[in-house]
Order: sequence, then structure tokens, then C-alpha cells
Amino acid sequence: MNDEKTLRILGKRGRVTIPQEVRDAIGMARGDVVSFAVVSEDCALIKRERICDNCSTEPPQMIKLLVQAMHHAESSPQSQRTFEFLTSLSPAQQLEAAAKIIADWAENSHEE
Repeated sequence: MNDEKTLRILGKRGRVTIPQEVRDAIGMARGDVVSFAVVSEDCALIKRERICDNCSTEPPQMIKLLVQAMHHAESSPQSQRTFEFLTSLSPAQQLEAAAKIIADWAENSHEE
């Protein structure tokens, strides 16, 4: 593990880009899910998360969570159709669709 620090300035909306060398070191890619945990008063842990542990045999719970989040963000009949469509896909296709939706959402919210 490298003790060298990389500094970034927090933007006015509380955003910061995870440096490329950090993303490369832990294998982060576009569309990955990231968690944040407070470790101490001045320290937080950022971790790349797996969407599901057994995606090849059962649909990921992330699809339900994703649709719930979409529903809360914009309540519409479209959320039910989206859920039905996503759950009709194979687990691998669900994972790919969820990653694409999350990546697109992240890009669009960053532009605002």
C-alpha cells in the first residue's frame, strides 16, 4: 500500500473527483457503486462495492433499490414499467443495465 497522498479541492456542491491513480489502484470503473463510511472525526473510507455476490443465479437486489430510488426521485407510472422491464432481463443484463443507468445518472447530475 502506498502512503503517498493525492490532494483534491472539494467543490462548492461537495463534489470531488476520485483521482485516476486511486481508481486504477483499486480497480474502479465507470458505473461502479461506491460506498462512504465515516471512520473518525476527520477520516472517511471510500470503497468500491459489488452490486451482488451471486449475480449469475439470482437477480440482484440492486434492481429493486434502483427502481425505488427512481420512483422517489420522480414518481410516475413509468417506474412500474421500468421495474417490469428490468426484472424481465437475465441477471447479467440486469447488472449491465443498472451500471449504465447509474453511470448516466451520475454524468447527468454532475452536469447540473
